[in-house]
Amino acid sequence: MLLDTRRLKSVFGVDHFLVPLGASPRRLVYQLREVERPSGTLFREERATPPRVALFLKGGGVQEGHGIRPGLAGEALIQYERMFIEQALRDERDAARIAGRQRRPRGSPFPGLLFTGTPRGSFGLEFVPRHAEDEGLLNLHARSLQNVANALVQVSSSDRSLDELVGEIPPGVLRSMKKFFNILAQHGAELRVAFSAAPSQSITSERIQSASDRLERELEEEDLLAKGVFRGLTRESLVFDLLGDDGNVTTGTVADDLTEDDLDRIDALTNKRCLARLRKQSIRQVGGGSRETYLLLDAKSEEEAIETIETELWR
Repeated sequence: MLLDTRRLKSVFGVDHFLVPLGASPRRLVYQLREVERPSGTLFREERATPPRVALFLKGGGVQEGHGIRPGLAGEALIQYERMFIEQALRDERDAARIAGRQRRPRGSPFPGLLFTGTPRGSFGLEFVPRHAEDEGLLNLHARSLQNVANALVQVSSSDRSLDELVGEIPPGVLRSMKKFFNILAQHGAELRVAFSAAPSQSITSERIQSASDRLERELEEEDLLAKGVFRGLTRESLVFDLLGDDGNVTTGTVADDLTEDDLDRIDALTNKRCLARLRKQSIRQVGGGSRETYLLLDAKSEEEAIETIETELWR
């Protein structure tokens, strides 16, 4: 085992995305140390390896062998993390519902990504999810990373209308995806998303430009403040109703990042006047017109909201 481990390490070096599945350089080094260390300990501690992903960029904004434009690298990372956060929150919510809970457990760490460096051999940006002690949460976030990549490929290559795809992609992911494709299209870049434990996904510059144009043309978003009487929300489906001062009823869903405490606080507003923060998303349909959906970001009693606006410009 010692000779095999040394041979793999010497052959594959430090290029993380050229090693065979399950044989990352860090893992090889760890195995080498375990084999070489003195005997006396029968059992070693097994730690879950966090999933890794890298964005490899080519084309405009990238000079091979030299570097990448800071504006492209920075904005790409910011929007990719935002897509991951929205997807992870949705996946955590779905997992909680399967487990019989309304929301992710109280005190759960907020999902996010950590930038770890640039892999050798090709210019890329590598990152991992924030550390989580729960191995189940780590595996869930690994799937979230894959879900984001799948969503990017779907929107950039699928013949299905955006109106059909939106049911499978969280609204927050689409929002950041629009900005992500836009910054790549501005630089004429092409993209390859590589994973430590899954096949890579590639998107050409032409498909990126087409996806950017498509989202710019078919997706519109607007944040609103709405006054009215809160008619309540359902804890299972997380659908809410708001009777506006104009007599119209706005129906939508609750944002994924609201906690159980937030839901308790908002639910207590039922049949009371409130000021609600909404995000309106309009998606153009093939046959003409558009389909509108509403996301409840927050709601406060009218008195509390007015007081907050005066002191903090509530947002």
